[in-house]
Amino acid sequence: MLSSFMFIPLVMLVSFQNLPQNLTKKINLRIARVLFLHGKLTFFMILVCEAAIVNTDQDIKTPISDNDKPGILWWTGRLFPHFEEDEKIISCPKGQCLSTKLRNKKDDASTRGFIFYGTDLEIEDMPLPRKSYHQWALMHEESPMNNFLFSHNIAISLFNYTATFRRESDYPLTTQFIPSISYLTERKPIPLSVKNQLRKNGLSAVLYVQSHCGVASDRDRYVKELSQYISIDSYGTCLQNKELPTSLADSEMFENEEFYKFISKYKFHLAFENAICDDYMTEKLFRPLHVGSVPIYKGSHKVKDWIPSDPSVIVVDDFESPAELAKFIQYLDENDEEYSRYLKFKSSEGVTNKLLLEVLFHRPWGVNDPDKIDFIEGFECFVCDKVLEHLHFEKKKINNNTTEALLPKMGSKDHMGCPQPHVSLGTDSNLPATDEWKQYYWVDSFWYAYDLGRALDAMIRNGENSSSHIHTYAMKMRYRH
Repeated sequence: MLSSFMFIPLVMLVSFQNLPQNLTKKINLRIARVLFLHGKLTFFMILVCEAAIVNTDQDIKTPISDNDKPGILWWTGRLFPHFEEDEKIISCPKGQCLSTKLRNKKDDASTRGFIFYGTDLEIEDMPLPRKSYHQWALMHEESPMNNFLFSHNIAISLFNYTATFRRESDYPLTTQFIPSISYLTERKPIPLSVKNQLRKNGLSAVLYVQSHCGVASDRDRYVKELSQYISIDSYGTCLQNKELPTSLADSEMFENEEFYKFISKYKFHLAFENAICDDYMTEKLFRPLHVGSVPIYKGSHKVKDWIPSDPSVIVVDDFESPAELAKFIQYLDENDEEYSRYLKFKSSEGVTNKLLLEVLFHRPWGVNDPDKIDFIEGFECFVCDKVLEHLHFEKKKINNNTTEALLPKMGSKDHMGCPQPHVSLGTDSNLPATDEWKQYYWVDSFWYAYDLGRALDAMIRNGENSSSHIHTYAMKMRYRH
């Protein structure tokens, strides 16, 4: 039998979550069973759930009829995948849903899923009040600096399902910039003898092409320091010392064959992401691999999990300073055999990274692949199937009141979980107030997003009908840290 002290944290936790009485009773019974079987208090952590979005008996009075399709509302409609239509019946593995971008469907009983595109999500414009059967789904494959909200557990745990660049998300998009293995292997590098001749003719070993300056990762500070030790040809508006050909001046040309030929002449490419987060890797990494240059990479700390072979990428974080990195680049530049090791995956050896091969083979979506669904419609169907699962439970619950509650699946910090931005060299505290990077207020923006997450959670719990005054909530939250 359980000792009396073991029930104390259970009562406190359930009370804190303000769960309905009938659900509280069921959860207490579940916890009691777990504690009895395992004898460990730590198991009560299975309890944690969001009160504002738990399915309860009073929420399941009248499920939608068998003739109606459950609705999936793209709340941020810019990415709505069904062109020239406002809504469409979609067929997915577990059944059909009505996909729509019509916001007047928000309060329909049949509308069960809401899809948000992270970059476009406006915190003042959320679909409140959130009913307990509303399932929120987040797609955010772009930079974490576009919306720091999702880097905080309090915010991302409000979403039932996630599709992000993190491998831990429900529908991972980590390899979104790799159309196929052949994208990495088929295009052969410019012969090394040609690259060496270009070097003798005055071409720098290292290329930097960047026009997005002042970003959260503070990459330009590092590149500027690196340029004190090794020559860098820098195109674009950031640290510019070279002019791109007129035909390539527009960044829309960066996936053009002419641009590929231009950049493939360089032995090394600086591939610095605009934000630092595990598994956030973009074309900055995979484009040089495609054209046969060696990326000098700064971004995800787990990048080595995804490179074609070892070695194929120079990881900046492996070096104590820009000066040490420059010495290594110079060493490879002067040693053809060592440099060539980084391009072995372009030869008959091919890609040897088993994780990369497995993920690319098994992912349910494709990139420019006519035989596979793209990840936008793929995630839409993923959400549809989850909505259908919950709808099946609702009907089962009405027919049999003894059916246990289906606890909600929620997102967690490791579905995004990006760290606070920091300077790329030195420490934040040593920067003068006039420093350019400080003028962008990246750190303040990061932590204000935390306040907004807490505020949105509170608004949902309080049954607010609109999030338009969320900044007032957030200001109150700020003083409760």
